[in-house]
Amino acid sequence: METEFQNATGKGMGEVRRDITDFLSTPYIIHKTKQIDLCTLVEDLNMHEQFSFALLSEAEAQNWSLEDAESFYRHTCASVISPTVIESMIAAFRNRESEEYLSYAKRYGNRFTALDGSYWSTVLALGIDAEDIASVLRYLRLFTVCLMEFAYMEDRNPEATYTWCYYESFRQMLDELTKEPDPEPLPLKVRALGGTAGKREKDSYMLSLGVDIENPNEDRMARGVQIDITLKDRDGNIITVIGDKLESLDPGVVYHYGVTRRIRGAGVASIAAVAKAASHLKLPHPIMKHVTLSELRLRALPDGMQLSGTLTGEYDTPLRSISLHYQLLSGENKILGGGNEWILNGLEPASPRSVISKLGVPVKDVKKVVYSIDFDAMELVKE
Repeated sequence: METEFQNATGKGMGEVRRDITDFLSTPYIIHKTKQIDLCTLVEDLNMHEQFSFALLSEAEAQNWSLEDAESFYRHTCASVISPTVIESMIAAFRNRESEEYLSYAKRYGNRFTALDGSYWSTVLALGIDAEDIASVLRYLRLFTVCLMEFAYMEDRNPEATYTWCYYESFRQMLDELTKEPDPEPLPLKVRALGGTAGKREKDSYMLSLGVDIENPNEDRMARGVQIDITLKDRDGNIITVIGDKLESLDPGVVYHYGVTRRIRGAGVASIAAVAKAASHLKLPHPIMKHVTLSELRLRALPDGMQLSGTLTGEYDTPLRSISLHYQLLSGENKILGGGNEWILNGLEPASPRSVISKLGVPVKDVKKVVYSIDFDAMELVKE
């Protein structure tokens, strides 16, 4: 039985058949106390079925006819693999849409991941439990060398093989299981806040606020962002807490949150804000920036302000519901106020729509408007 890849090419059919039968008839024991044989393992997860599936798949990859592949398989493996397994495997390959084939492919195909119930993921788990991954890797090597002999048999020189993907999948799975865990995500930061209060009417007044919230994580989207803005009077007593939520906050960005509310009670002397993410999603690049607000206009009203513009989505999928947040800034970029507008009926691809938002607070000396868009980012990946 060959053990080296460099000696696996150019062998005759007889040599290859002998190496295959030697490999399939040899027990492979790991775990000194449990004595686990990776060749037989369990009835529906064993090397005989694993090798059978890989051999017939490799034959297909090398353009063997189904008849020739079946003939080679029968004559080579009949002495070591049960007739029941051989006939079941051949029947499955004759009908690739059958439940039998799909079941075999799930357990024995060359693309697998940790904990997916496949043969090689199970073998790796057993190797980790036995603290003997090296032995498992040797068995994988014997398996792949034996199949490479078949792929390169006699004068064949394929450009690619079905077999090598087993090694690639196994290494990727092992790397994933042994890599250092990701560091904990950094907390969200409040970078700036400010606002303007309107005239008191009896026991209440309008208050327009803006809060800049930064996601300092360059590789993670913040999901389910809870925002709490605490308003206190001059004696330090809490007047109220404005609570809100953002669906998704892109990695490495500052979100320009805005809100205008009627406040009942004493005048505001101090404002504090905190933002916390319920979870994080690994994401290398921002994906939320492809809704734009153009033709923006801001004008003063007798009792407040009005912002208008055109929202355009540049995605190829509709967004069911979005919210627009904006802030009014001074010439020194100080936040003077803010507001938001919900577009509950969503935004269709390449279908601009007008939006008008009113603030019930007159805000003076506005020189600039900034905005941010929020929606459920998972809508972009749904089928």
